[in-house]
Amino acid sequence: MQTVAPKLRPMLLSGLMAAAGACGFWGLLWLIGFAAPAELTFDERFMIPVVDRLSSLWPDWSILWDFEDTKGPGFFVPAAILSSWGVGLEGLRLTNLMLSMCSAGILGIVAKKGWRAAAATGLLLAVLPYHTVLSHLFMSEPSFVLGSIILGTIATTGPRGEPGIWRPVAFGLVLTVLLHHRAHAVVPAAAAILVALQRDGSPSWRYAMAGCIAGALRLPLYIEWDGLVSPMYADRYGLGFSPESVVYLLGALTPFVLVGIPLGLQRSPRLLLWIGGLTALAALWATPDLMSLDGGSVRRYQGLMASALLPLPQSVQPIALALGAAAGAMGLMGLNRCLPSQRFAAKDGFGHYAWYLLFFGCLLYVATRGAVYDRYLLCFAAGLPILLVRHTPGWATLAQGVIWITLTLWSASTWLNPSA
Repeated sequence: MQTVAPKLRPMLLSGLMAAAGACGFWGLLWLIGFAAPAELTFDERFMIPVVDRLSSLWPDWSILWDFEDTKGPGFFVPAAILSSWGVGLEGLRLTNLMLSMCSAGILGIVAKKGWRAAAATGLLLAVLPYHTVLSHLFMSEPSFVLGSIILGTIATTGPRGEPGIWRPVAFGLVLTVLLHHRAHAVVPAAAAILVALQRDGSPSWRYAMAGCIAGALRLPLYIEWDGLVSPMYADRYGLGFSPESVVYLLGALTPFVLVGIPLGLQRSPRLLLWIGGLTALAALWATPDLMSLDGGSVRRYQGLMASALLPLPQSVQPIALALGAAAGAMGLMGLNRCLPSQRFAAKDGFGHYAWYLLFFGCLLYVATRGAVYDRYLLCFAAGLPILLVRHTPGWATLAQGVIWITLTLWSASTWLNPSA
């Protein structure tokens, strides 16, 4: 115990400082009047009725499938249990906020650069676009972000080349829950397994096997629903070929990774220019129709990107989208050029996991149909604070943080200020 304690103390301090960074920022917002509105907001108006229905079913086993929504029981069942215990909307929102602070704490531990870097990591996670707003509401993104961070931490940290048995077992258990939370969990699973393979070599087969078992455990729900989502939403969400969705998400990605452009131009200018040019041409070929519907009565594309482009003349929108997609792709590749070599000179591979998580997250939507909202990117951007703090210069971290804080204040003034 004497050898463990000295290592444990700085880890706990880093985690506490990261959580304090997030909590401090959100506390400051609360002091100046930014609080969740009393009425149901965003998807809360669709999800609270589901929670109320499932809470009346608890503890019947049908609670695992007898509901209509795009999320799975890994999200709704815990909420329904809390509701059956008398936890209302405000309690569910508070639970989300606490989960987000746990996410910040884990990232602070992973940062491994002292308590100042840990606090900065927690603050950066708090101000990721959309994270502040969604953490104050009853939404699925904060818990999914926590699951993604835990999954990446299990597979990409620890002794290099020695995954052992318990890490893959824990990986499989977390992934099983995450796959029953949202089908999007295939993205963090693929990212984590790929990094583990590059980092640990052949012993990483244990993670791949755990991932396959976790995927198989989702099959009963797939059979019960006859698809990835419940029957009511089957005609709006599912598999398909949608390159235009990737174009839109790359444009929406730009404020997440903007500093990657100057960083990448410093290291690999020719590569970045080629990527930007090819992405722009692809975007002109597969331009999304911003006025299209998702199969229902609402627009398929919603968020800051759509809000910024819709006021433009229709003839200008494809060009603006192409430029935005090119900037997003260049920023993403620029951050990749900041990472250490594939042999992982760093002590862990979480920075690479963060990059693959975002890359695969955008790529996922080429094979899906349905709504594409800017806020979906939050599910795959959870590792960006680590990538910035560990692998980019201080000025880049500061500049990107300023961009995120600006967007956070804008979104908070729109969705959290009750007087707005």
